[in-house]
Amino acid sequence: MALAKWSIVICLVASACGSSTTPDASAAPPSTSVVSLSNDGGSMEGHTPRGFAGSGTGMFAGDNLNPGFPVDDGVQLWLSFELPAGGATPSRALLSSDVMTIAGTPFEDLGTLLAEPVTYESFGPQLFDLAADGPAVDCRRVGAERIECDVTDAVTSALESGSQNAQFRLRFERVADGDGSQDRALFFLSDSNLNEPGIFHLDLS
Repeated sequence: MALAKWSIVICLVASACGSSTTPDASAAPPSTSVVSLSNDGGSMEGHTPRGFAGSGTGMFAGDNLNPGFPVDDGVQLWLSFELPAGGATPSRALLSSDVMTIAGTPFEDLGTLLAEPVTYESFGPQLFDLAADGPAVDCRRVGAERIECDVTDAVTSALESGSQNAQFRLRFERVADGDGSQDRALFFLSDSNLNEPGIFHLDLS
């Protein structure tokens, strides 16, 4: 079953969430509303090699994609999120994934995983040298399977410009390390070559 593109979660922040004890209304903190968006999961996403034209549906970044891949070249992934119509400017926008699998040692050999804001109308080989719309931000690795990227500025710019989408390129700081060994971060739910909604989330709060 396809996942919903976005949902709204509202939670009252209290000392005991879900407790039967009702706190004094005059002392209750304000509620926090989070709009959670899922990646497109379709034809607008995938990966491209950075140094030559090509593309695929797998969601991964790193180097040495396959045995025939140039040892000094890397691959980057592309994400697209449909923004809610008339959405308010968020105080924070967090891009994340909880389904990261590591091949080799990309974070040690290739450096920080970066998220760059981009704009494109269709996905394909033509994107391999697309200029970013703004500065890249560092993505933080949290445990073995999760990454988090604060993309507040990029999402704010997209909303203020009236864009219907927030789009990103994820790539490592270094294109490749030239050792011929595979170093990749792969993001998938069931098949590493299959792009699906829900691999990445964009939470607006």
